[in-house]
Amino acid sequence: MKITPQLIEKYLNNTCTPLERKAVDDWYRSFDEQPNPIDRMTGEEADALREFIYNRFKSGLASSDDGERSGGAVRRLYRVMYGVAGLAAAALILTKLGVFVPTKTKQPFMAQAEEQIAFRNATNSIHKRVLPDHSTVWLSPHSTITYPKKFAGRYRDVKLTGEAFFEVTKDAKHPFIIYSGELTTKVWGTSFRVRAYQNLPAEVAVVTGKVSVQNEKAHTEVMLLPNQKATLLHHEQLVKNTGSAVAAEMRIWTKVSLSFDDAKLSDVFTALNKNFDISINCDDARIKNYAFTGDFTNQSLPAILDMIRQSTNTNYTVISNRSFEFRTNQ
Repeated sequence: MKITPQLIEKYLNNTCTPLERKAVDDWYRSFDEQPNPIDRMTGEEADALREFIYNRFKSGLASSDDGERSGGAVRRLYRVMYGVAGLAAAALILTKLGVFVPTKTKQPFMAQAEEQIAFRNATNSIHKRVLPDHSTVWLSPHSTITYPKKFAGRYRDVKLTGEAFFEVTKDAKHPFIIYSGELTTKVWGTSFRVRAYQNLPAEVAVVTGKVSVQNEKAHTEVMLLPNQKATLLHHEQLVKNTGSAVAAEMRIWTKVSLSFDDAKLSDVFTALNKNFDISINCDDARIKNYAFTGDFTNQSLPAILDMIRQSTNTNYTVISNRSFEFRTNQ
């Protein structure tokens, strides 16, 4: 049975049938299984929601043919929902009924008073960036991340354009939220990749931990566990994929332990190709014959490539997710 504003009005006025009452009761209980939208609201935003609910219900009062009967029901519902504990149900009810609740949660980083840092990776390799909370971001070529100079307040908000892999420092009291085009990704401490290129479907894929991915425009949300990926299709449909294909795609971010002692760099590349199922190309004989010593304990491929690059005066180019090319810096 479809839940409509008219059905809720009948429920409040105790004029619905037993079947209708059961449908509304079941619908309301389903809120317990959904994320609490108040978790991402500041006190100011919660106040704005209260005002929105009040104005929404007042407008319903004015248009009612039976003002006294309808007004009593509306006022009773408003009193129940005015407390913080009831705001979550109110927000969900408004969302279910197709009502957009305007808050500042879509782009809160724009409203922050803290100084913002916008970093763009203009190179052809993956660049490591450490954020103020010690979270690590591996920024893909030609991608940009915007974040405050210092995280303050309830949330750690960043904005991403392009692609990046995040290793988020755990902080249960301050969720980490990434705004990337049409998707909002919320975590507390985990590792995952976000893609948000223009004219391509946005994606979020998880390696460790658990994240929620939302498309606020379509009011959709999915929860992702390791080796799961969410893709936004047609700007509104979040599709979840799981299994070996996702694991293979995220292989370069899976951490391994390797050690080399005075080994040729060509042998190092061969070992990396095997461990990560990738292809590292190098046409320079001098680079391939470099003697290399290194201990890579619990490191991802980009971290290993970055250490090789720094210690051998070389550089590399990302050809694709599984293909890389080394060259000298000269």
